[in-house]
Amino acid sequence: MNLNLRSFLTITATVASLALSPSAYAGQTSIHAYGPVHAMFGAMFGKTKMIKLSLRNDSSSVMELKVGDDVMKLDAGKSIALSLPVGTRILANVATATHPAGSLIEEVTSGLSGVTIGIR
Repeated sequence: MNLNLRSFLTITATVASLALSPSAYAGQTSIHAYGPVHAMFGAMFGKTKMIKLSLRNDSSSVMELKVGDDVMKLDAGKSIALSLPVGTRILANVATATHPAGSLIEEVTSGLSGVTIGIR
C-alpha cells in the first residue's frame, strides 16, 4: 500500500510540474509603464518626451498662436520649427476667418514627430 501511495504521489507531482511549467514562462516578469500610466506618471519622474514639429501658416494673414503658455506670431506663408513636450496644446490666440479665438488647432502627440502642420 505504501508503494502504491508513493507511486501515485510521484506521478501526480510529475504531471503537475509538466503542466505548470509553460504557464510560468508565459506570464509577465516585470511591470512596464506604457500608455496612460506613462502619461500620468511620466512627468513626475522627469521623463518628458519632446516632439520636434513645424507649424506653417497657409493663410494670407498673420496668425497669433498660443503654444502652451507662450504666445507667438506666425507670418503668412512662413514656417516655424518647434520642440514641444507631449500634451502641449496649440490654440488660436486671435480669431481668424477659419479659427475662432481659443479654438484648438492641435495637441502634441508622439505621432507628430517630424511633421509639418499647415494652418489655414
